[in-house]
This record gives sequence, structure tokens and C-alpha cells, in this order.
Amino acid sequence: MKIGDLIKILQEHGLFIESKGIDDLTRIEGAPITDNRLLSKGDIFICIKGFSHDGHDFIEAASAKGASLIIRETESNDELPSIRVSDSRKAAALAAKLYYRNPVSNFRLVGITGTNGKTTTSIILFKALRSMGIKAGLIGTLGYQINDEIYKTDHTTPDSIELNSIFARMAKAELSYVIMEVSSHALALDRVYGVEFDYCLFSNLSRDHLDFHANMEEYGAAKFKLFDTSKRKQAVSLINIDDPFGKTIHTRLIQAGAYSFSLGHADANFVVKDVETGFERSSFSLQTREGEINIESRLLGNFNVNNLALAAATLSLMGFETKQISASIKDIEPVRGRFELIPNDRGIGIFIDYAHTPDAIENVLKTCRDLANRRILTLIGAGGDRDKGKRPLMLQTALKNSDAVIISDDNPRGENPDAIILDITSGAHACLPWWIVRDRREAIRSILRLSKPGDIVLICGKGHETYQEIEGVKQVFDDHEVVRAILSQSDETLMEDDDKLVIPIDGLMLDILCGNMSIENPRGYKEPKLYHYLSTDSRTIRSGSVFFAVKGERFDGHHYIGNVLKDPANLVVREQRMENHQFSMLNSQSSILDSQFSIKWTDSTMNCLAALCQKYLLMFDPYKIAITGSTGKTSCKEFVGQILGSHKPTLKNLANENNLMGLCNTIRRIKPEHNYAVFEIGTNHFGEIKVMADIILPDCGIIVNIGPSHLETLIDEDGVYREKTALFERPLDLRLFDADDPRFAEYKAKGKGVGYCEDADFRITDIERAEESISFKLNGSDFSLSYPFPHFIGNAAYAIALGMHHHIPVEKMRKALGQPLNLGLRMAVEHIGESILIADCYNANPLSMQKAIEFWRFLHPEKPHLAILGDMLELGNGSESYHAMIGAMLTEHKFDRLITVGNLSRAYHFDAELGGGAHFSDVAQMLESEIINEIKSGCVILVKGSHGVHLEQCLPHLKRGLG
Repeated sequence: MKIGDLIKILQEHGLFIESKGIDDLTRIEGAPITDNRLLSKGDIFICIKGFSHDGHDFIEAASAKGASLIIRETESNDELPSIRVSDSRKAAALAAKLYYRNPVSNFRLVGITGTNGKTTTSIILFKALRSMGIKAGLIGTLGYQINDEIYKTDHTTPDSIELNSIFARMAKAELSYVIMEVSSHALALDRVYGVEFDYCLFSNLSRDHLDFHANMEEYGAAKFKLFDTSKRKQAVSLINIDDPFGKTIHTRLIQAGAYSFSLGHADANFVVKDVETGFERSSFSLQTREGEINIESRLLGNFNVNNLALAAATLSLMGFETKQISASIKDIEPVRGRFELIPNDRGIGIFIDYAHTPDAIENVLKTCRDLANRRILTLIGAGGDRDKGKRPLMLQTALKNSDAVIISDDNPRGENPDAIILDITSGAHACLPWWIVRDRREAIRSILRLSKPGDIVLICGKGHETYQEIEGVKQVFDDHEVVRAILSQSDETLMEDDDKLVIPIDGLMLDILCGNMSIENPRGYKEPKLYHYLSTDSRTIRSGSVFFAVKGERFDGHHYIGNVLKDPANLVVREQRMENHQFSMLNSQSSILDSQFSIKWTDSTMNCLAALCQKYLLMFDPYKIAITGSTGKTSCKEFVGQILGSHKPTLKNLANENNLMGLCNTIRRIKPEHNYAVFEIGTNHFGEIKVMADIILPDCGIIVNIGPSHLETLIDEDGVYREKTALFERPLDLRLFDADDPRFAEYKAKGKGVGYCEDADFRITDIERAEESISFKLNGSDFSLSYPFPHFIGNAAYAIALGMHHHIPVEKMRKALGQPLNLGLRMAVEHIGESILIADCYNANPLSMQKAIEFWRFLHPEKPHLAILGDMLELGNGSESYHAMIGAMLTEHKFDRLITVGNLSRAYHFDAELGGGAHFSDVAQMLESEIINEIKSGCVILVKGSHGVHLEQCLPHLKRGLG
């Protein structure tokens, strides 16, 4: 390299300030170098002011290694041969261009810039040229390629010296075209300064890299620098004017007299029209000056249509014929990690995409929405040490366009991953379907497990990358390989055991829900902590559980923390913080020395558990039914479960899981296979129905009936009505209510009544009772139950009405209703020898007591009838009058003996002369009296009372005596 030529080119670009000590230099054989560690004797050392180091600090070291010339920005106080310039980055680019003899003059160079689509468009162009037999090169995110040989680079756009060396290799290979991604970093840092492009392409501009650029204006200005050669009329530009900034670029170029062409869906030089996208191919037409180019491609989605159109329009500007362009693009394979479909036999559309900006995520999700699908599940993350401002926008975009989102680690680099995810979730309401699983492998497993046939799973962020960068180390991790490994497992392995949560609980998720969101250190890697089970019972806890120390009326989970923490895989959520002496006591119970790391604190463990279960349920998509009422809730729930379960997989709560704790226990059992979820919800305080409905967010609400129950807290029936109808005060697809109760008239316009009256939407008629069954019609269709209880008709009618709403065939519903119900101690009828025992010891209120007595008297009226009746609890101030009412009702029925148990049930003996009566204060006293031994075989016996009376304790004695 001649010194005179170097000074001349620096002067032409206005960079030269002065030279010193170069009088004896005429030619330099060495290469331009910016890293003194790579310097060889005779090289030119160019001092670059970087982000962490300043090359000027290494001048002495470079001189010691034999540098022949120093190019610098600062004044020199030494005698070294040097040239002072105003911008050493630009000087480096020009020196490299000179040293490598302007290699780009040997081929036609295409530069592509934009936030999204650079890589895909460049690969399409490169592959199209290669398919036509043209020698071509490619430089970009994936490295660089000379014809079919691939080489790695550290940056999307290498620094100016490395870039010119690559250009030189490409010139030596006699390439005709080189396609190059040009990043905003490269433009801002002058890595392509002095490079003469032949074609300059712009795809789009959206938020990204604002960790590097001060704002979007600066970001856009960096992109615009690519078009300097076009402004000088030395290059042809092709601009996507559907993008607002693209339209600005095109306008500015036209005003400057540049050769600029526009691309868009209307009013452009190249017009995209007739777009069709599907699961296998995309197609569209591109209207050009020479005619129409019909494009078919294996690349999917509208955003890929834009990339394909940009490539096709460029080929047209290069002079290729329309048929050549169509043929060259038709069979190009999808770009790795760019909306890449992963084949599978599970009926799921699994895509891996590099999208890591809000705009890119929105584009790819809109494409997913255009495809035929049932649900879209998205996995996102954000890289560390990059633009923090885009992080919450990424989640907002994903939530807006997805049905559920899992947030995971991406490349945390030097940042604490917890801090990254807290940025992502900042501003996102907890009652939205997002879930944290920091461990990316487990996150991918979870999102695949969460999916069902017909769903689309989109795994964003890493795309083609085969590593995770953690604290400067690139660890092997490939989304493709992880997905394939999980898909290779059997269905049974994916489903695993029933108790295991489909999506594990991340420690960070618990911190957020517990209100412990502070980050001690924003730097440094923190291992994710995952828990696969949820527990409130230390007796049945599984290893790897989150244990919620809930305080109940008769227990306190805090007493069992030591036992739980004997397993170091467990974590405890508790309420009050421990004093030092308490902590010592805990450790004396547990073998763990670092128990403080296995405990999280919250104001209310029950509220935290409820919030967790609410979020967990949001990640699934069953049609949710909430059932409440004063009596008959359980049998209604069972009938609904039978009918819906005969149609599709259905979750329902078990036994007495109708309070807040029970609801949470039910939710943790939900699986993706469940198309329906049926929740019975009870209440004994104002506000409980609303709380549970807020957790469930039901699609359908059923209020079976309103009667006097829990009046100690709900005061009267109007209070019961207000509490129960809180279920209806929310958006619902369907409301079903008792049409025979005039109070529900207010919901007639926005719900459907079930009952016996003529204006019922679902009307019960033609009831026929038999000894072991009962039949009826609902809206003219025949149904029968294998239970002779008349009050079961209404409960079953709700289930049938719901089945009709979901178009379940009547014959299928009839068959389902013939199956036995799982009612526990609710109206269980058992034949013991010549006797019939009716046991209903779960609950009692005036309405259920009346119905039980009526059925008891109906059954085999020719036989002796005996009743053991207990108190009806929680009836408030009206308790005595309600018990007297049952006593009065008993006088209307003929029976042989009445035994009562409790404090209030003495009032059932309304007529002391009616039947051989006896009263006991509790069950123990009754059993001690041996009155049960006096009961003779051949009776019809009713045992009913509130659960708190514990009449179930007498059942074994009864059965032994009757047997």
C-alpha cells in the first residue's frame, strides 16, 4: 500500500488532519489492524475508541511489536510514524479497502437493512441466484458463504477490516453477486464506510437495539446511512413503503434524484397482490414493469411474503426474467429458525422463529393466526445486556396475539435472568395467561405438553442459534434438538403422573405472586428453581413440591414446615417471618442447613395459593362451568360431569372440594386433554362466590336453587340469593337458573330458566316414578334416571340443558344419565336384607331435609318407616323456626319412629304423641343407649343431618344390626 494513496483517500473523505514522521515511508506491505494483539511487524495499527478499550492506550505496545504506521485521532507526543485523522473508524474502513484493492468492484453487491427480514431476504436472494447457476456470496447473521462453502463470523456485519478481507476472498472466487445483511450497528460504527453497494434494500423498522441507539430517530438515521451510495446515484434502492419509515426513505431518495423503487401492497413500483398463505405453502403475484411474477414458496406467512417480494423485486431490477424468478424461488427451503415448521405426528403446528422484537413477534403471530388453528401458544424470552425497553412490549404483543404465553430464559449473557423476566412482566396484569418457566428446556417441554391437536406452538427468540450465552460462555442449546427430543418421547412419558403439574412452578413466579419482587443483584447468573407438585397436606407431599402452609379452622400448616423441608427438593410458602429462635427450632426438625432458601413469605398463603391456581387455570382452555345453589349442587355437578364426560374429557371437583381450598386442589389436576371443567362452588360467607368465580372465570354459571342455608352469616334467603347470584354478575356464555323461582326473572333476558313452569326455557314434564327409577321429559325429549329421587330431575335437567347447548346427541346424554353417581353420603340408598337404608349425612338445610323426607315416605309406603334426624346447622337466627317447620312437616307424614340427635332437632318432635320418639344430645349418647339395636329388619330408614352432627358414625352399627 502506497502512503500517498492512503493519504489521498483520507483527504478525499475529509478525514486527514496531519502526518508525522512519514517522510521516509513510501510504501507499507503490512495490513491494517485495529487489535494490537493481532499485530505483526510492518502492519498499520489503527487506534479505535471502543466501548471498553481505547486503542490509543496501546500505541506503545503496537510500536514495540513493530507497527510501521500509527493512525490515530489524538495528537502525538512521540516520534512514531503516524497519521492523525478526524475519525479512525472510517479511516480503518478506507485503509482496508485500499489494502485489499477495493474488492467489491469485482462483483455486484446487494445490501439489505431493516429490523426484521434481513436474514430471510438475503438467503432467498442468495439461493435464487445459486439455483440459476450463478456464483454468489452471502454475508450475515449466520456467517458468510462463498457458493456452497460456509464460514463463521462474530457479527451480522463484520468489522470493516474483516469485511474487506471477506470481499477479497469472494473476488478471488470470481463471484458475480454478493448479498449482505447490513445491521444498524455496522452502519453506526462505520463498518461499511466506503463500501460501494449496487443495490440497497430496506425491509422495515421497528423497536430494537435501543440499548445501543439512543432512540428510534437515531436508529432510523443509522439505517438511512446505507442509502448514501444511492443518493450519489451509484446504487439502485428498493424500499418497502408499507413501512412508515420506508415511505420516508423512499421520498427522501426520490427528492435527491436517486434511483429508488418502491415495493408495497398498493401505489408502488412493485405491487404485491393475491396473497394466500397456508400450512404448506404461500403464494402471491408481484406486479412489475415487465409484467406479473407469480410466486409460490415453501416459506409460510405474510411476513415471509414480504421477504419473498423484496427478493423477487430485486431479481427483477437485476434484469432476470419473470419465469426465471418464479422458478428460482419456488423450491427454496425454509430458512433455519425463521418460522421453521418442525414436523411431528401430534397434529400440532410447531414453529421455531428468531423473533426477538415486539414487531417481529407480532408479525409471526399474525401469520399464525391466519393459519387454520385452534389455539396459539407462544414461548418468549429476552436477551441480557440488550434494549430493556422492548422487554415488556414483547410480552404485551405476545399476549395480544396468543392464547397463552410462557416466558423463559433466552441468552441472559451477564444479566441476572430474574431481572430480565421481571422487566418482561412489568406492567402485565397477573390475571392474564402468562407463566414463567426460566429453564428453557422445561419451558419447551411445558408448552408442548400444554398443546393439543390443532394448536400452534411458537418458540421465539433463538431461532437458528445453537447455544445459550450465560456469563460469557456459549453453552450448547438448540431449540430444534430439544423439541425433537421431547417429541420422540412417548405420549405416556409426556403425560406423566396425574399429580404432576403440566407446567412446573418457577421460584420467580412465586416471588411475584408473594410480592417478593426485589432483585439483590442485577448481574450474574442465577439457577432456576422448579417445582413439579403443589401441596397443602404434608402427609401426602411428593418430592419437588411447593407446600403452602395454610391456616384452617382445625389445622395450621405452619406446624408441619419442618417435616416438609426434610426433603431439600421442597419449598414452603408461609405467612409470618420467623425469629432466629424459631428458625433454629425449624432446623432442629429438619436436616437442611439452608432452609431459609427453601421458604418464601407472603401475607396470606391462601390468597397466594388462590392467585397461583387462578394463573395456572388461565394457561388451559376448557369450557368452564361453575355450579352453586342451596341444595343439589353435588348431584347437579355429577350429572353435568357425566353428560359432558360422555362427549369429551372432563375435569370435575371431587367429594367436598367446593370451598376455596378444594377449588385449588381441583385446578392442580387439570390436564390439556380436558375440554370441560366442572366446578361446584359453595359458600357460607358473603363474597366467597365472587372470589371463587374470579379464580375460575367460568363460561357457564348454574344456580340450582335458592333456599335457607348458612343463615348464620348470610342472614336470610335474600342474602343467599345475593351471594349466589354474584356468579351471574360477570360475562358468561350461558346462565342457567331455577325458572320456578320468581326472583330469577331479572336474568330472563340474559339467561335460560330450567324448571316446571310453562315459560321455562328448558321445561320438565311427564314425570313418572318407579321404585328404582324415575322418568321425565325435557323440552319433549325422554330421559330417565336410575334413582327414584324426584329432586334429582331438576339437577339432571340442568346437565341436559347444558348438553343441548353444546349439541351433545340426546342418545348419548340418555346413556350417560344411566351411569351411577358418586355422591358419597348424599341420598345413598342401600338394600340390606329386607330393609332399605337412605343415608344423607353430608349436609342438611330445610329444603334438602324436606325433599329427603318426601322421598323416604314415598319409598315402600307399606313398610315401617324410621328416621334418625340430626340438626340443620348454620341457619342463623331463624334456626329454631326452621327446625319447628320440619317438625310440622313430619306431622303430615305417617311414620313409625323418630330418633333425633343434636341441640335443635328436638323440635322435630312437633307432636309428642306421634311415633315412638327419642332424642339424644350427640351420636355417642345415642350409640351408648343401644337404641339402634331395637331397630328391626324390614324398615325404610332415613339417616339425615348436617355433617357437623356426624350421623355417619351410626351407619356401621345400623348395617350390622340390619344384616
